[in-house]
Amino acid sequence: MAHNPMAVKQIWSTELTANDSTAQEELGILRWEYNSTYGLRAFRYMQAASDTTVANGTALAYTGDYKFVCSSDRTDTLQSHCAGVGIGAITASYYGWVQCFGYHAAVLTDAGNDIVDGEEVILHTTTDGVIDRVTAATAATYRRLGIAVENDDATDVAVQLDCL
Repeated sequence: MAHNPMAVKQIWSTELTANDSTAQEELGILRWEYNSTYGLRAFRYMQAASDTTVANGTALAYTGDYKFVCSSDRTDTLQSHCAGVGIGAITASYYGWVQCFGYHAAVLTDAGNDIVDGEEVILHTTTDGVIDRVTAATAATYRRLGIAVENDDATDVAVQLDCL
């Protein structure tokens, strides 16, 4: 086995399912986890905006230039600044982990049933908290959230996230 001098095992104060009323980790810190089923994934400790309740699969964007606060409300966010996807419940204004890299099995869609395996996906431009595909043969207007790894089933789709 190769030795990685940059690898550091960290002990976290919170579980990935954290829903904390006060910050228990450094805001914006990245947490890398390896899972034998899903592979390498990354999570960012963030605060949900005061108007956002996060659920598993909710697509999120940053509310400002600092990677601390996320929202599913398009009017609050920087549309091209994808934060990631919810992995559990985070109450509005509370703190928790948001997945920003790796495989996520159920990212919420706009119910269009139009996302195809291998297509780039972005935050939906008109519907809060969901994703949509980048139309084939066009350039993405916004930064991509990731790549679909299956066909959309009209409610959610598996995505390889890339929102670092």
